[in-house]
Amino acid sequence: MLVLGEVQTGVLKHSGGMPPELAEAALGLLAGERVRVSERPISYAVSPKTFTGVDCRLLARSGAKVRSVGTLMGRACLTGGRVLQGSTVALIDPVGGGHRRAWSHYLARLGVVEALGRTDLPGTLAAHLAADRSTSTMGMGAFCVRLLTEVQGSSVLDQRPPMRTQRAVLRWAATVDERVDGVRVNFSVREEGLRTIRLTFASPPADLDDVVELCEDLALHDWLLTALLSVIEQSRIGAEQPVQSVLRLRPAVDHLLHLWMPAARLGEMAHSVWAELESRAGMSKQWEASVQRVRDQMAMAAALVNRPPEKAQLFR
Repeated sequence: MLVLGEVQTGVLKHSGGMPPELAEAALGLLAGERVRVSERPISYAVSPKTFTGVDCRLLARSGAKVRSVGTLMGRACLTGGRVLQGSTVALIDPVGGGHRRAWSHYLARLGVVEALGRTDLPGTLAAHLAADRSTSTMGMGAFCVRLLTEVQGSSVLDQRPPMRTQRAVLRWAATVDERVDGVRVNFSVREEGLRTIRLTFASPPADLDDVVELCEDLALHDWLLTALLSVIEQSRIGAEQPVQSVLRLRPAVDHLLHLWMPAARLGEMAHSVWAELESRAGMSKQWEASVQRVRDQMAMAAALVNRPPEKAQLFR
């Protein structure tokens, strides 16, 4: 089994949180298809699945290119009414022979891309994760951008994002190795705004959607941490008066701090992956330390508000 995916994450172009009814309107990418919305433990909405056909060359680590035909599955997700994600995934299925079949065959296998001829699945996995930000497998990045652009262009948005942040890209791959105990996760921080995750399962997951949701959750929380660190850096703590720094920290307080809930909506498999990731990357520890730094600055600014100027100098 080889599953490849990409998730792009950024802030919604709307000044405040989106209520459920507006989220449904923005994510209604297919007429007549329902947008799934939930409010517990955190506001979350996901668009209907959409599909696009591909007929392209699939790269391998060796440099070989194998013709691949099928469909990519994509969807858009909105968390907390503020963070928007475009997600694309495909199951790679090696098939014998090198003959392309009619589109009706591929449309009957939605979300599956057939690799025609001799296929190097380990090499394809490596090439997918090694590609730079500007290059994506089978146009997955372009599909994510298309989904995000369609949602961001919705008439229900006021086009006033509450903060300026870079869109992040998470590339992921999932495979099976019977020698693995449970699930193994390898997380890498690449160039600015690019992350990669390789998941290795002991047996094929019962539901591929669980793997997709896990990777979207990992991408969400990596983006939250990166965005918070960026806001803290831009606040010029120590170089400005505490009150000025707090003003620059306010977007993080208003729009980010309440969204940190790793695997809150997911099952046991996701919790085990998060536990392994935390033991190595320590994302939650870094988040908690950063949040405490924000709160310390707010407490400092509050303490200075009612102090005489000569005493306030002691806090500089």
